[in-house]
Amino acid sequence: MRLVDEAQKISGPEPISAAAQAFDPFAPDYVADPYPLLAKIQREEPNFFANSINTWVITRQTTVRSILTDTRNFSASIASDPLIPLCPHARAIISGSNFDVPGLLVNNDPPSHARYRKFFGEPLKFQHVRTLQPFITDLVDRHINDALDAGPPHDLAKGLSWDIPALVLFRLLGIPDDDVPMVKDYADSRVILLWGRPTEQEQITLTSKAVEFFRYTKALVEARIGDPRGDYPSTLLRQRLLVDDAPTIREIIAVTFNLLFAGHETTSSATANLLSALMARPTLWKDVVDGKVDIAKLVEEGLRYDPPVQAWRRLAKVDVEIDGIAIPAGSHILLHFAAANRDPDIFVDPHRFCPARQDGMKHVSFGAGAHFCLGAPLAKMEIAIMIERLAALIPNLHAVADQQSEYIPNTSFRGLRRLEVAW
Repeated sequence: MRLVDEAQKISGPEPISAAAQAFDPFAPDYVADPYPLLAKIQREEPNFFANSINTWVITRQTTVRSILTDTRNFSASIASDPLIPLCPHARAIISGSNFDVPGLLVNNDPPSHARYRKFFGEPLKFQHVRTLQPFITDLVDRHINDALDAGPPHDLAKGLSWDIPALVLFRLLGIPDDDVPMVKDYADSRVILLWGRPTEQEQITLTSKAVEFFRYTKALVEARIGDPRGDYPSTLLRQRLLVDDAPTIREIIAVTFNLLFAGHETTSSATANLLSALMARPTLWKDVVDGKVDIAKLVEEGLRYDPPVQAWRRLAKVDVEIDGIAIPAGSHILLHFAAANRDPDIFVDPHRFCPARQDGMKHVSFGAGAHFCLGAPLAKMEIAIMIERLAALIPNLHAVADQQSEYIPNTSFRGLRRLEVAW
């Protein structure tokens, strides 16, 4: 998170377009279900300037991919900047603390990005994280058996998908399980602070939480210097002694801090969203239980159909032309992954949930190019295990009728917060 002095000054075209008038990512109807409006916009005005967030919005997948892979003209530096610049009091909290999180991965550009990605990504390669599979399976089984013992109704979003990715990440990072609620609370706070519309008082509260959590992370990494273990920070500290031009301790703290958000929140959301889609389709769930569905394809389709990362930001480094539209240097751009994942030019019958589809893996839910998500293999493994074990242990699972969907209003993340089920 960078301290941004003020909102960007780039103005959009006049008059305000129909898409711009319709698009409000914080409107209750949009938060509940963004897809009808996104489909309409994609048909009628796929690239437009959204006055509500002072940002260009891109919805076609070909264009989204081209921007993601063009690091010469587009910068990732603003990816985790606050959408609403921090008020003076919140800025003072950051400035007066030891908060120090430089851009290294998601909000960093070449040439240094490749070096950081190689170093920090090595312990997250699939051949390393797959050793967690027995631990994840046992963890999921224990959560499901606890739910069976307690009896229905049960909130799958809170009781399974909310906990499991955090506990797996904690195993990876060497953090006590009892700290799950604190980390999850921080994750929600960061979504609101960076991608939402917090009030000044909320900014002050949320910024204070960020500082507290940074101190927690800093203490974790510094403790591993004198007491190395088998966890991710310890692995990074050992790697650091073996390579030239290695990242600093400060940079290891920064990546660990960001991983404590990105390493679990999106996996929790992806799982809850997929389970919601399955519970809404009892016949499909029966096919899953009966072993008639390829779980790997099911996971890909869930990521395509209702992705946890709905949109991501880029900055135009120079004057550019996007699909015939002139966009000036300094413009903020929102690449809408959720719209791109339902682009009819790419996907057959894009609004149908279909795990058997042949084009499902063409989604951009993990990004593309140099910034493709390092945690994708672990996330997909976790989601698959949760689905497989639920099918095995609670085959007659079904959604409780007439429940309200809950999501956090923001521009970029979508995760169902409550999913009541029975059996």
